[in-house]
Amino acid sequence: MNKLVQVNEKIVFSNLIHLKHIVFEVTEKCNLNCKYCALSDLYKTYDVRKNRDLPFHKAKLMIDHLIDLWIDNHQQDTVFPVAVGFYGGEPLMNVPLIRKIIEYLEQSKITCRKFHYSMTTNAMLLNQHMDFLAEKDFALTISLDGDEKAQSYRMNHSGKNSFNQVFRNVKLLQDKYPDYFNKSVGFISILHNRNDVEPIYHFFETNFNKEPKISTLSDSGINEDKKEVFQKMFQNKSMSIRKSKRCEEILSKHFLESPNGYKLSKYLYNLSGNIFYNYNELILSKLNNDILYTGTCLPFAKKLFVAVNGKILPCERIDHDFALGFVHDDFVELDYQHVADRHNYYLSKCTHQCISCGHNKLCPQCIYQIDDIRNESLDCKDYCTEDDAEKEKYFIFDYLCRHPEYYEKVLNEITFRL
Repeated sequence: MNKLVQVNEKIVFSNLIHLKHIVFEVTEKCNLNCKYCALSDLYKTYDVRKNRDLPFHKAKLMIDHLIDLWIDNHQQDTVFPVAVGFYGGEPLMNVPLIRKIIEYLEQSKITCRKFHYSMTTNAMLLNQHMDFLAEKDFALTISLDGDEKAQSYRMNHSGKNSFNQVFRNVKLLQDKYPDYFNKSVGFISILHNRNDVEPIYHFFETNFNKEPKISTLSDSGINEDKKEVFQKMFQNKSMSIRKSKRCEEILSKHFLESPNGYKLSKYLYNLSGNIFYNYNELILSKLNNDILYTGTCLPFAKKLFVAVNGKILPCERIDHDFALGFVHDDFVELDYQHVADRHNYYLSKCTHQCISCGHNKLCPQCIYQIDDIRNESLDCKDYCTEDDAEKEKYFIFDYLCRHPEYYEKVLNEITFRL
């Protein structure tokens, strides 16, 4: 009989030993006031912002806690890469702390880990810090929605469009460090009612010879009194592509970025029986083929996030009241059994829906982004009947029949970002 995967303290411990990504929220401050920001009054899912900075000693405590784990469980002659990310607010508003954290990591001289650095930035202060970012070879993602009109939701606190300053700074980085820019700099654009997929791609191809990642506005955790505002701003990605005169060209060239391409890729990956995102998934699947996964990451299987207030979470995308631990002023509180129990508790709330869901072998839904997850009963927006699942399977195979070249493309070229 199918059942949801259950996490135990050994799995949590193993995930921390093999941690791929740690993210520090270095500041709550931001020099922009974006209308659709996850921390704006459009959403209700985060702690109140108080313009705080993360104290260095708390970052140090978290690093020491992990380094002790890694050293005590070191596998001889093995070096694991660890991505260290910096988050805000706007992270470039607290570069002194970022420098301190990197200096501390590099002085630790731990031989079983190799650190790489990453950041998503609004680029407003990029001109002041690009030398440092290039020197440390940051994997840099710049938030830019396209041309001046497309950028008009991303305003400073005086209500001025940020486009001119951001565009000027990005061009400066491109001119000063062309090799770094080509290799390590990417873009993310938010799709809304003031831009479209085709002009976004055209803008980045023309100005930077880059292909941005295009995301839609999150529809999770919207304040009741802001739902009408949200609906006006929201734009469906598939609809935006379909109304383009270059629709087929976009779908082919930007295959994984297209909704159908992504859906096909995930479908083939999840139903192949040979794709596992970590060793725990591989072992669990061998022990019990009836285990079902939601779209929820196992705790710390992909990353660990430290918020400004010391809360420890599985990632930065979920509400802070789902914290799994805490960095206090003098110690790290992280009870592995408590982490497992808390994760299993929330999973148990959707068990009855998951078992009967037609998507239970390829679920995309993170349970922490279900609006009523805190209630005794919940309604998963991705739930589908067996009949709906059959219709989707027919659509997938019909799509493959019309585009057989995509099958080889998925197998040989597609790698999902973890």
